Amino acid sequence: MKAILTAALIALSSPAMAEGWYFEASLEGGAEFWTFTNATGDVSPRRKMGDEIWIIRSDEVNGLGPDGACSFDNCTVKVMLGGQVPGSRERVQVTFSNGEALDFEARGGEVLFDNYSTAGMGATALFVENIRAAKWVEVGFGGRAHRFSLMGSAKALDAIQPYLH
Repeated sequence: MKAILTAALIALSSPAMAEGWYFEASLEGGAEFWTFTNATGDVSPRRKMGDEIWIIRSDEVNGLGPDGACSFDNCTVKVMLGGQVPGSRERVQVTFSNGEALDFEARGGEVLFDNYSTAGMGATALFVENIRAAKWVEVGFGGRAHRFSLMGSAKALDAIQPYLH
């Protein structure tokens, strides 16, 4: 019985691929959910840092909307270009294929923005909504830019649904 339970937990924690985007649930020390994409299609961003977008949901799973949407106090967005994150006060431009855009000064560090405060709620909501609605997003900072295809991103974001209570 233990072997079956272990196999089931491993299967649940394995990344689910969605046309270049991935969903992975970490079952160690609580549940953390994230979606990401990178230029190499590498499943583990912890092994290879390249051009990546992470949408990380905290273990406050029950606080997510009915479709797994980010709600207050539970989502962080990280973007890396060439394995680098924007420095403090560095200009960041985010442009979606549907015309939506963000242009702001980064706070520096791994987190581009999050909705743990009212200051980041609007940017996080706009970013996550457009990850579903647009065909691509281009992110630029520090003289680097990368256009990410959003094909399969909605499917990866929706992979959280079986984990919702």
